[in-house]
Amino acid sequence: MGWTQIVTWLLVISGWLLVNHQNNVREKRKEIRTILDKTQSFLDEVEIEAIKYHTSQESSDLAFQLKRSLNQKLRNRLDILALRNLNIEKCYPHLKKLRQAVTLENFDTSSFKPQNLEDDVIKNIWLAKDKLSQELEKSFATRYR
Repeated sequence: MGWTQIVTWLLVISGWLLVNHQNNVREKRKEIRTILDKTQSFLDEVEIEAIKYHTSQESSDLAFQLKRSLNQKLRNRLDILALRNLNIEKCYPHLKKLRQAVTLENFDTSSFKPQNLEDDVIKNIWLAKDKLSQELEKSFATRYR
């Protein structure tokens, strides 16, 4: 076998390795985008549930669902994104602020009263959810420019 055949085979193999690597990166990016989109949809659902809770009569079932969504389900989704090498360290303070916006004021059954959409409790929920969403998108954009 001549040196030209060796060079040809090296080019073919290195080309295949490069294309395979790029394809794997693209597929991983698509998987993370899908998880992120589902997380964003879940955040929208949490926002709707939180506003529904604060604007209607107090419901211990809805309060339990909100606590579970904020403490366990949302945290699990962020942990999955972290396992996929998405740098979401800056998202955790925004998650804490969202939890506080939903549960810190008007969440205790002894002091609960229905809120209007113009009240600060509702505005804080919207703001905290939007900031968390934006930070998640920034993390994705920084990782996959």
